[in-house]
Amino acid sequence: MSDDLVKRARHNALADMPHYASVELIEVLADRIEELEAKLAKAVEALEKLARLGNGERYGNSDGNMIARTTLAELKGQDDE
Repeated sequence: MSDDLVKRARHNALADMPHYASVELIEVLADRIEELEAKLAKAVEALEKLARLGNGERYGNSDGNMIARTTLAELKGQDDE
């Protein structure tokens, strides 16, 4: 992904853009947000599956399981317990 969209959004926030240009940018931003949300949901689902392996399933004490649990806690704004 490119930082170009972020730069355009920041420029738009400070500039006096024509309405049509602003609306087009907002639509592109909304599409990007939806795409990122979908990818994040898939990543969280994969981490949750890996973290569950720590509950007595095979390979439950591996570094990968610990990393998954720690990352999930960070994403959810919780301390890893």
